[in-house]
Amino acid sequence: MSAPTDGSPLPPADAWVLATDDPASPVGYHPAFTGNGRFGARIPAAGNGFADAPVRTQFHVAGLYTGRDGSWSRKASLPAWSTLDVSDGSGSFNAAFTDPPGAQTAVDESEPLIGGDWASVSSPRVGAARGIERYRQSLDLRTGAITTEARWNSPAGRITDVRYDVFTDRSRPHVAVVSVTVTPHWEGELVVTDALDERAGSRIRTVERGGGQARIWTLVEAEGSGITAALVSVLRGPDGGAGSAHDEPVPLPDGGAAQTLRVRTSPGRPLTFTKYVAVVTSQTAVDALSTARSHAEEAAREGYERLTEDNRRAWQREWEGDIVVRGDTLLQRRVRASKFYLLTSVHEDSPWSPSPAGLSSDGYNGHVFWDTETWIWPALLAQHPHIARSVLDYRLARLDAARAAAAEGGHRGARFPWESGLTGEEDTPDWAPFGRLEQHISADVALAFWQYWLATGDRGWLRTAGLPVLSAIADFWVSRVTADAEGRCHINGVIPPDEYAVGPHDDSVYTNVAARESLRFAASAAEALGEFADPRWAAVANRIVVPFDEVRGVHPEFEGYAGRTIKQADVVMLAYPWENPQSSQVTRADLEFYAARTHEDGPSMTDSVHSIVHAELGDAEAAFEYTRRSVEPFVRPPFEQFAEARTGGAFTFLTGHGGFLQEFLYGYSGLRWRADRIALAPILPAELEGITLRRLRWRDRVFDVDIRPDGTAVRLHTGEPLPVETAGTLRHVPAGGELTITTRTPSRHR
Repeated sequence: MSAPTDGSPLPPADAWVLATDDPASPVGYHPAFTGNGRFGARIPAAGNGFADAPVRTQFHVAGLYTGRDGSWSRKASLPAWSTLDVSDGSGSFNAAFTDPPGAQTAVDESEPLIGGDWASVSSPRVGAARGIERYRQSLDLRTGAITTEARWNSPAGRITDVRYDVFTDRSRPHVAVVSVTVTPHWEGELVVTDALDERAGSRIRTVERGGGQARIWTLVEAEGSGITAALVSVLRGPDGGAGSAHDEPVPLPDGGAAQTLRVRTSPGRPLTFTKYVAVVTSQTAVDALSTARSHAEEAAREGYERLTEDNRRAWQREWEGDIVVRGDTLLQRRVRASKFYLLTSVHEDSPWSPSPAGLSSDGYNGHVFWDTETWIWPALLAQHPHIARSVLDYRLARLDAARAAAAEGGHRGARFPWESGLTGEEDTPDWAPFGRLEQHISADVALAFWQYWLATGDRGWLRTAGLPVLSAIADFWVSRVTADAEGRCHINGVIPPDEYAVGPHDDSVYTNVAARESLRFAASAAEALGEFADPRWAAVANRIVVPFDEVRGVHPEFEGYAGRTIKQADVVMLAYPWENPQSSQVTRADLEFYAARTHEDGPSMTDSVHSIVHAELGDAEAAFEYTRRSVEPFVRPPFEQFAEARTGGAFTFLTGHGGFLQEFLYGYSGLRWRADRIALAPILPAELEGITLRRLRWRDRVFDVDIRPDGTAVRLHTGEPLPVETAGTLRHVPAGGELTITTRTPSRHR
């Protein structure tokens, strides 16, 4: 990786590389995950192939959903495309990692509980690897490459050094590479097996499989939807060609296609074998199988070195938007890991929205929730607006389905589903009330669309995408409210973000404020374009009831709320991200009141919001304490992946990663988007030496925010002068210049 364009030195490698040297990983092992935004893979301890335990390795591609079949669509999982096993005839490398009899089975991440939660589970123990020494597995966050190295003592007593390298190519969204370098310390025949292993698949049927001329392929179809996915693997031997001892492809006993390559070995002579994989769905190509063949064969012609370099360059462009944390190496590593995992499941050319587990698994059935717009998406917008836009395209493409849902409920406009899959119809299981009642989701979508306009100023997008969505959501809220005798508008019969409040309840303060702001977003968007703004939008917004308890000095969660335990952040979110106009005293009162009533085992996003709001209030010490709370109990070894809950559950949990990143992007910086400026209110906890947000983007400007105890530097790299509001004063960063603003002194409030 070349030096950053601002001339600052690169950090040491261990700030970017996550690794383990224990093939058994006896406590809490969670397999490595990588992806290029189009498709991804969990890679087990063996460095290739499929493993059913302790956590099932899954292989997903964006957009591969089943049909609804009278219930709901689900994400389908591909065959395992990473298998490239080696054998000396007495046993294979992968078999050395197979769990012994009696080992625990895989974690099931697909069964929901009441409230949309997932089963809280602890990871089973991995069986001890047999005959494995000098083991190390690492994930390079700079490139997404997973490297696994080991010395293998086969059942016949032959010693072999093995190294696997696996990556999905970010520059070629349909291509992945698996390479194995084998150094035998013996003489004889080495057998290399390339497979597309259908044991990893779920909710698919095989349409076709076959092979020949050093390639194998599998075409599968998702149940009920007719969407197909083609996987093609081209295998190259040590000479870079197909090799002279290629066996004819054979079907695997458990399903799938396989081919083997046999070579003679001599002691100490390394041999490298590389498979070039392409994954294409019928969502992106008329003939998925033919297109996948072309991609795989072209990748093989380009060769390993070219693909490695192109992938590195593509990731380098993304990493221009870095978050640098000084003074805490572990926190720095976790920040970069969080950003990496978000990027693995989104791509600027992929009009799909990430589910809570992204492309790592079928957790939450692969459905899209408010997790995307509220927790994941803002962490992309600040430094990757090109990717953020593609995520919004998912909602835009399903606007007609949202209109149909509103009409079905007797309303105008558009109501987006609580759980969205393939079509944008409501995909919440029928037994759960959330699909009918957790209607704040439409306002959450509106907030993301409005924030994109504030951050980019893209008038063409606002006209063709932003205003149609915002106006449809506003029309829904106009028809959804109920006016009382005094003309005040209520929203009755809903579930708030706090899913313990199954209800239904009237006047959820979060829902009401979010609906009010959605109406105002639509009016402001129309005004910005010189278009007609329905006067009912402003009229209803001004009459929506915002409950407030004058005695306690707090917003009640809903009408009749009596102070019971809540699941997650709800009322506190009025301050962030909704920026409800309220005094700091009310914000603090809400925070203290609800923090004391939040379930101690709730999700990490609650702690993320509490951190951001404490930072806004100037409470740096409390903000940093919540930062630790938002990450430490949730991160799973050895690759710093968030789990949904302290005790386990869905992972890699992008919702948690996204909320955690927002603490740095919007919490300690105080960054807020405005149409004519940005707002900053930087603060730095004493535990850190500094935080630098690199390559932030606002309306064609690219800038850094460097927060230090003695002042915060705002550096403008490209674009016209940058207007910055700080401490009530508007200042400008000159083109190509720098502005220093005050880093707030932490308050001592308790």
